[in-house]
Amino acid sequence: MSHLSRVLLLTPTLCIFLSKAPILCLAADYSVHCESWPEADQLFKQDSRWRGADAANSIDLGGGRILWTFGDAFVDINEDPSLRHRRTAKFIRNSIAIQKGYDPTTATFQPYWQEDEAGKPSSFFRSEGDVFYWPGGGLVLDDKLLVYLMRIRNSDAKLGFSVVGWGAVLVDNPQEDPSNWHMTFIATPQNSLRVIVGSGSSLRRENWIYSFGSDRTTSHGLYLTRLPVADALAADFSTLQWWNEAEDSWTNQDEIDVLSLKPTLDDGQTEFTVHYEPIIESFLLTQFTSFPRSPIAVRNAQKLTGPWSLPRNVFTPEEADPTRKGTMTYAAKVHPEQAADGLAVTYCTNASNPGIVVEDESLYYPRFLRFVIESIKTTPEQ
Repeated sequence: MSHLSRVLLLTPTLCIFLSKAPILCLAADYSVHCESWPEADQLFKQDSRWRGADAANSIDLGGGRILWTFGDAFVDINEDPSLRHRRTAKFIRNSIAIQKGYDPTTATFQPYWQEDEAGKPSSFFRSEGDVFYWPGGGLVLDDKLLVYLMRIRNSDAKLGFSVVGWGAVLVDNPQEDPSNWHMTFIATPQNSLRVIVGSGSSLRRENWIYSFGSDRTTSHGLYLTRLPVADALAADFSTLQWWNEAEDSWTNQDEIDVLSLKPTLDDGQTEFTVHYEPIIESFLLTQFTSFPRSPIAVRNAQKLTGPWSLPRNVFTPEEADPTRKGTMTYAAKVHPEQAADGLAVTYCTNASNPGIVVEDESLYYPRFLRFVIESIKTTPEQ
């Protein structure tokens, strides 16, 4: 074994950053090769009315259909496609889309939104008074669809909004066209921990739904909850349970406010994903390390409850370059259902000046990456 090989295998994390080139992050148990995937970016630009959006969550509906849910979006309905631009678009609080085909470079993409009384575009998940929704994680349960929602209100906060809680919606007929969906908005139990349940991924394991969420502190502590599948299908969230790290056990919803639960992780982000990665036989958590510009990092754990490894930086988007003042990158998410040479990943781009986003249509469309993960098998020297 060469001296270099010993260093790469014995060092817990060694990241090699090459200017304007893919990044290779090497660790003692697996490596992640990361690169931009511009061919897949075109998926989101097929409908000239839908002119970009925030966030990007995906759920495999089966049969070659993938649901995308988005936060704020621009929608322009000018009759003449050549006149469509964000300058004349309506700004709505959420939208969805159906992707047909698992390869994003060849699949079709059909966005959906509602219309208001004047026939103008409005949010797909309608607002509740002055509270609007940004979608979080979600999953298919038997023949139904569950989508978690972040409850948002405009405010004088630095970014112009405040998170005021969480919600969920159950779709009885997700195999039909979204314009015909029957949706039930669920009364969800709130919490004094200020945790946005479901802002991250949701996974089904046997008869339970496990969901990750972030609290509304600057450190973005991450919490894990679970709910019986049968209760979710009945739109009953009263039996929600929380992982209690201190007791190594689950705590009922009605007890958490007096226990002062500690987060499973202390330095998360509001939007992120967790999925089971067969190549490394463990769960992988993908997130940006901070906001507004930072590298994307991954962690792994054998169990959803942890312990989780330290974050490993694997990719720094071009928009996160420190010289690009005013740009923002966030919401790094893995999409395992996509057919890719590796794992499909998206992240969001934005600007602190809204006027820049309106004029610069290279921003505010989700951007695709590919992660190629390889397990490193080592044999002790004789």
